[in-house]
Amino acid sequence: MVEIPGDRVDPGHREADGECMTSSQTSLHGPRTPVPAERRRVRWRSVLVFGAVAYGLFALCAAPFWVLDEGITHPLYTLVIGAGMFAPTIASVVVAKLVDRTSWRDAVGLRFRGRWKRILLWAPLATLLVLALNLATAVIMVLRGVPGDLTGSTWAAEVSRSMSEQGAEMPTGAAVALVLAISAFGLLLTVVPALGEEIGWRGWLRRELAPLGPWPAIVLGGAIWSLWHLPVTLIGHNYTGQPRWAAVAMFLPASIALHYLFSAITERAGGNPIPAAFAHATLNSTLGVAIGVVATSETASELNWFLDTPMGLTGIVLIAATAFAIMPRTGRGAGRGDQQRTAPEAG
Repeated sequence: MVEIPGDRVDPGHREADGECMTSSQTSLHGPRTPVPAERRRVRWRSVLVFGAVAYGLFALCAAPFWVLDEGITHPLYTLVIGAGMFAPTIASVVVAKLVDRTSWRDAVGLRFRGRWKRILLWAPLATLLVLALNLATAVIMVLRGVPGDLTGSTWAAEVSRSMSEQGAEMPTGAAVALVLAISAFGLLLTVVPALGEEIGWRGWLRRELAPLGPWPAIVLGGAIWSLWHLPVTLIGHNYTGQPRWAAVAMFLPASIALHYLFSAITERAGGNPIPAAFAHATLNSTLGVAIGVVATSETASELNWFLDTPMGLTGIVLIAATAFAIMPRTGRGAGRGDQQRTAPEAG
């Protein structure tokens, strides 16, 4: 999206131009989004408008699959819900342009001057980090007693057999390499809709809730994000085959932990949400692969969705601990891009 030249800039959202630091940034460990001295309160009207637009558009995309017999297995489900993932970006544009009357790119952190090195570092690093978390939860699942094969040989043999059945005879190593290449390509495609979410949640909402202080901002931001998923969580998108009330309840702490992690990555990238989009895409596109690598024919029947996945208790603990470890502390260099005084960039 292109910013319209000549927009009036609200000092409440000019992260790039240097602001007075307030108490919300002095925590030894938490979001360090600068809050201008002249705006130390959350603009709740903007938050409500943002939430209403984001939720309304996403619910509209999910609505057909509430009534279609196929539900989330419908051939168009992935495409339509992928489009719905841009609802938070659209909501941020509406709020920036119509409510706050400010620069949209500043409001969501899509600035690059002085941040390129951190963006280029944290995009692949975030990808590897989330991939490692997905694999770690799968390994812990097997170590706790769920049937599995930590060598990956069962998975490799199944991949080769599947390729042969489809008429693509090839050595096991080549079959595995092909599957991994396809997964990597799928990840890159998934980054686009993931960015649609990250611009809104970690770009706009993270900044807007910053005056609350680190932990309240994390918890409330994650809770709002969790509720936004209700239109698909209630029809089986998360925690396959589990009671929907339990899925909604478990998704709340999972969303808070992930909001913490993606916010930490965004902070490390100088406030730019692009690396968080890579992390988000990796979570979405490699979760099944990570479980599959250690799976056997008995794994699915013994797997506990509320314990053994990145969205279960094991994943929540690992994700929260990782976020705690990488979130910039006050005075460390990772947050300087949010504080440095720079000239406004061309739109």
